Amino acid sequence: MEFRDQAIVLRLGSFKEADLWVRLLSPSRGVFSAFAFGGSKSRRRFSGCLDLFNEALFQVKSQGEYLALQEGLLLKGPDRLRRDWRRLGVAVNCALFLESFCRGAEQAERVHRLFVSLLNNLETSPHCSTLLPMFFRIRLAFEQGYALNPRQCSDCGNPLLRRAGDQALLPLGENGLICRDCASRSNGNSGNGRRFALGAGSLGVLRHILEEPLDDWQGMTADEHSQRECVRAVEAFLQHHTGLNWLNGGFRRKS
Repeated sequence: MEFRDQAIVLRLGSFKEADLWVRLLSPSRGVFSAFAFGGSKSRRRFSGCLDLFNEALFQVKSQGEYLALQEGLLLKGPDRLRRDWRRLGVAVNCALFLESFCRGAEQAERVHRLFVSLLNNLETSPHCSTLLPMFFRIRLAFEQGYALNPRQCSDCGNPLLRRAGDQALLPLGENGLICRDCASRSNGNSGNGRRFALGAGSLGVLRHILEEPLDDWQGMTADEHSQRECVRAVEAFLQHHTGLNWLNGGFRRKS
C-alpha cells in the first residue's frame, strides 16, 4: 500500500545513525507513526520537512507492519515558535496531549483543524495565555466526544442557572453538569463525592471554549478567577474519565 497524505510533524527522534521515527497528524488518518529512513541526512527527499510542527505532503509506503516516508514536500513551517521558547512549550504540551488522547482516525479532520488553529494563533497572536494549553485540552476532549453542555442540566434538562447566584455542579463520576436542584437530590457518592461548583462566570468561560473559534479565545472577557475555576473543574473531570495525567514529561494513563 502506498499513499500521499498531508500531515503535521508532532514529534520525531533518531533510532539509527541517519534514520528517524516521526509522529504525524493527518486530517484523514489522525495521529500515526512512520519511519524516515535516511531522514536526518537526506536533503533531496525530505528537504526542510522533518522539523517539529512543519506541515508537509508526504509520500508514504507500507512496509510490513510499519509505514515508511518515501519523500516529502514542505507546505508550511512555523517561524515565531522557533524563536519563542514559551510559545513552543505551549505547542509541545498540546501536541503531547493530542498524541496520547486521540486514537485512530475518529474526528481526525476536526482535530487537525483545531491543531492548525492553535499553531496559527501561536504564530500571530500578540499575547499567549498561560491557560491556553488547558483550554485546548478541554476543546479537544469535546471534539472527541467528552461533551459537557454548559447550558442545560444533564439530569433534568432545565437551564443550569435559574436564579441569581446559582451555581452548577460537576460531579466527577457523572456524565455532565447538573443544576443545584438535582445536586441536592443526589446522594453525593459519584466520583468519590468530588464535585466542582461553577458559577455564571466559569460557565461563560466553558461556553466560550466550546462554542467559539480558537482565535477568539484571547478576546475572552471573563476574569482570571472564573477562567481558573472552569479549568480546574473540567481538568479534574477529564482526568477522572480518561485516566490521563502528566507524568515524566508526557500524558500517560493510569495503569
